[in-house]
Amino acid sequence: MNLVTTILRDIGDSLRELFSSSIDELRAVDAIRFDSPGEMSEDAATRLSIFLYQISINPHLRNEDGMAIGERQIRHPHLPVDLNYIFTVYAKQRETELNITEQLARVMYDNSVLKGDLLKGNLLEQFNTEIYVVPVNLSLDDLNKLWGTFLNKPFKLSLCYQLTPVMLPSDKPLRSITRVTSEELNTYWKPSAGK
Repeated sequence: MNLVTTILRDIGDSLRELFSSSIDELRAVDAIRFDSPGEMSEDAATRLSIFLYQISINPHLRNEDGMAIGERQIRHPHLPVDLNYIFTVYAKQRETELNITEQLARVMYDNSVLKGDLLKGNLLEQFNTEIYVVPVNLSLDDLNKLWGTFLNKPFKLSLCYQLTPVMLPSDKPLRSITRVTSEELNTYWKPSAGK
């Protein structure tokens, strides 16, 4: 399996575990879905849609240097990306949706940095040691545009967050390098004439 796919899946697994362990209503096996709000059915079951709607390159980290592996090789730098998610709750009663949305906001606030045991799968091995959870306040116009892509679906209260930075490994092979292991410095002193 491609490592990039694994990273995005592991982020999703990390979010699923965080929410299902923190919010009682989301403990059921199929309560958390990665479908867009346009794909969600409005049946009686309580569900959460976690929809990744945008991936963008992190402009601040995109020119990082490669990482040295021992003394003779260097790894091509990882691709740093920002992941933008919209979280939408579906339940039979509006009051339940509001309650779960409030709990989601609290869980994200209390876990503003995903690290350690909160990171599932291969995230730590791929240098994703700290992923920041940043609230995104979309304007009403941006929300309308986003929800306009979900055909025949009325607007629902949602939370938007960015997870940053997420490091995607490069497929380029390790590069051989030659390091300077010792330096020789020769100095010559020539006395001035007449002294």
